[in-house]
Amino acid sequence: LQAQYYKQSEIETALELVCGIEELIISGNFLVAKHEKRIIGCGGWAIDVSEPQKAELRSFFVHPDFARKGVATQLFTACENECLHRGIETLYLTATLSGEPFYKKCGFCEIERSKQNLSNGETFELVKMVKVILGCKAY
Repeated sequence: LQAQYYKQSEIETALELVCGIEELIISGNFLVAKHEKRIIGCGGWAIDVSEPQKAELRSFFVHPDFARKGVATQLFTACENECLHRGIETLYLTATLSGEPFYKKCGFCEIERSKQNLSNGETFELVKMVKVILGCKAY
């Protein structure tokens, strides 16, 4: 899914940007989607310690064989519902270019674009996004 947005060398090196999954698992804020005993997707959230009414969605991945089949939507909905249950008001995330349309469909708005430096000297374009899920805040 990334191939139409990034060069192959950027995709391979950008895996170094994925971190913190262990923290999500330990906190109990990490979900997996399974099909026939095989993990086909995952995602989670971390409550912002400086602003506990906010949570960051992180580590959303879907196996390519299951892309565009509702797996990410189910994971996102479960995370959003759990955050609502906990009184979280705002969700934010950093999306890849290929993930941006999905998050827009889920109600997120772009707040900033940036380029992350990679260890191979290239950059990886990302989109910071936000969604108010409880209350009426303006950004």
